[in-house]
Amino acid sequence: MLCLSLPLAAQQARLPEARQAELVDPHQAWWFLRPERADSEKPEALLDTLGLKAGDVVADIGAGPGFFSLRAARRVGPTGRVLAVDVQQDMIDGLRRMATQSGAENIVPILGDVDDPKLPDNSVDAALIVISYHEFSHPAEMMRHIHKAMKPDARLLIVEYKAEDPSSRVEAAHKMYERDIVKDLSTFGFRKDKVIDIISAQHVLIFRRDNPVN
Repeated sequence: MLCLSLPLAAQQARLPEARQAELVDPHQAWWFLRPERADSEKPEALLDTLGLKAGDVVADIGAGPGFFSLRAARRVGPTGRVLAVDVQQDMIDGLRRMATQSGAENIVPILGDVDDPKLPDNSVDAALIVISYHEFSHPAEMMRHIHKAMKPDARLLIVEYKAEDPSSRVEAAHKMYERDIVKDLSTFGFRKDKVIDIISAQHVLIFRRDNPVN
């Protein structure tokens, strides 16, 4: 486990260790673009929670085929940008094709590493990690870089399937408890701002930057 320079409170907490991640098969990316997802997972309502405006810079971490990137791009307009990050070259290639076909010139696909999303420091007004945080194989390193990329007043949206739901058919490895999300993020220098109950099967949480991470 990498030993990072963190605030005192974070040093006293145990950092989540690196974990095995199961990446999405790019050939199954169509599943994330299925039409019914817009009804069941409410992407527009989720983006509403970030208060996006024209000219904003948005980081979509784990962007996949661009389900959220395209919608965010429409909101921030030609003066804004969506930094669409994925760690698989096939996903990035698909994002480029989607952006070209959609005329979304403000989507910037970024090929990240499993421990670094490759975002510029102090550049991001809002970030979203939708059904992706549990996939991070190096959460401490990833969140450290995301923290540095966010402006002081930036918002971070995290969405994960609820492990608390006994009726959920989602595999255990792809669900999280709210307490674990909040504990992790507080360790990385974020504070919980809001819990929003808009999707019954998923946690929807807004975080703000708190202590600086060096």
